[in-house]
Amino acid sequence: MRRFALTLICTMVMTLGTALPVAGTGLTLVTLRCTNGTNISAQVDADTLAGLVDAVQGMALYPAGVSCTLLQIPVLVAIGGTASASPDGGFVVGSGRFTAGCSETESYWVNFAITAETQTSQAGSVVGGGSVNFAIPSGQCRPQGYVASTPTCLALNADQPKPPTGSWYAYALSQVTESSGALVGSFPVGSVFGSSWKDTGNPSKQTSPDRIGLGYSGSCPQVGSPYADGSFVVTKGNVTIKVAR
Repeated sequence: MRRFALTLICTMVMTLGTALPVAGTGLTLVTLRCTNGTNISAQVDADTLAGLVDAVQGMALYPAGVSCTLLQIPVLVAIGGTASASPDGGFVVGSGRFTAGCSETESYWVNFAITAETQTSQAGSVVGGGSVNFAIPSGQCRPQGYVASTPTCLALNADQPKPPTGSWYAYALSQVTESSGALVGSFPVGSVFGSSWKDTGNPSKQTSPDRIGLGYSGSCPQVGSPYADGSFVVTKGNVTIKVAR
């Protein structure tokens, strides 16, 4: 009888200890897996989640050689407890298109896709795969072209308030792995180029557009180079940046 009572008490304690009510944290655990080897897992807020969803959809609408899937799990915490604080890396993910000019009166679309992750906001090696790709669709004033590259270094600048209140920036250095058509001359295989990415928030909340800059920035990107604010305007799609913590 005493053994039965002790067992019953232990069972009740274990049940009470594991059946605490839970509440949402407002965060979602996401895993982004892409055909370029990207495998990013992070806890993100609602705005960042919406940006990632837009990016995955944009890769299908504006093809640039990358496709991704996004898994989502709400982050829950027992009432009175604390949410997990596992460290996440920083990343930039985006897709869409911008325009470039053939002449003063003619322009053409350029599709883009970027996925890159780093373990720190400071300039450092890219982890988890990734790519920086551009594609010129056919039937325009400039012939069709394509370039695929692998980012080797990434720096993030989140000095301003979180978008859309402020703007965040990513700077990547990438090595060209494939090029064809009209882009062979500008991006020969094996060459290295820099790119900058401006995140001004999701399109429905933006007060100014996202932007992309291209140039050469040395052996590892420096914050501010290449310059993003005076560059290509993202007219379709979205760029999303999450800062390492």
